[in-house]
Amino acid sequence: MTRPISPTTARLTGIALVVLPLVALALKLASAGWMVVAIIWTAPVWLIGYGMQVAVAASGYLGGRAALREGTGARRALIAAWATSIAVVLVGIFLVDGGDSGDWGSTFMLAAGLAGDGDAADVSSGIFVIAASVWIAGWLWLVVEWVVALVRRRRAARVPAPA
Repeated sequence: MTRPISPTTARLTGIALVVLPLVALALKLASAGWMVVAIIWTAPVWLIGYGMQVAVAASGYLGGRAALREGTGARRALIAAWATSIAVVLVGIFLVDGGDSGDWGSTFMLAAGLAGDGDAADVSSGIFVIAASVWIAGWLWLVVEWVVALVRRRRAARVPAPA
């Protein structure tokens, strides 16, 4: 068995899982365009995924019997949680968006004064693709680790104590 994750690290990880997707959305809204419309149209999918992530944060890191604080998968889950949390913020910064106006680009491009620059859009899109891949893979990995931890905890609770 591995050493448990500290309560402070667990708390920070749980808070990051809840707050950083909202930060990413706020960053994305700084360069809102048609992609934001697509996000609104697909809102149920995003809300279900975010709800799952909040459930992971609550029962995996923030609860009194935090399932992801100890056990063989605790370190893996910690890596997955931070990978998905950081990557979603990068997605919010680098997702290229545009609309009917002349200012199109990612939040990064707008902040750097590169709105409408094709080369900057290519770089931003490349970073976005990598970040989105890490975000989704990290999220799936985290959910699997969470489910495994819950199953292990449930099995351990059913095992009778030795006589």
